Amino acid sequence: MNLQLNFKSGKPVYLQIVDQVKAAAASGALRSGEPLPSIRPLAEELRVNRNTIAKAYDELESQGVIETLQGKG
Repeated sequence: MNLQLNFKSGKPVYLQIVDQVKAAAASGALRSGEPLPSIRPLAEELRVNRNTIAKAYDELESQGVIETLQGKG
């Protein structure tokens, strides 16, 4: 999954991640059961704080878009 962030857009980074993951799921680019990248490597790749990724994943889980399984990634 290739996420593109725009730090000058004025939209919070975590919401940009949420929107892009939801769009990937809706378009079929992200299939059901396919694991998302772990928080730490994704944060390093995107050059953002780990808490930003965690907040995005929490938001996606609360919306029912993703399901997190402890120890499974």
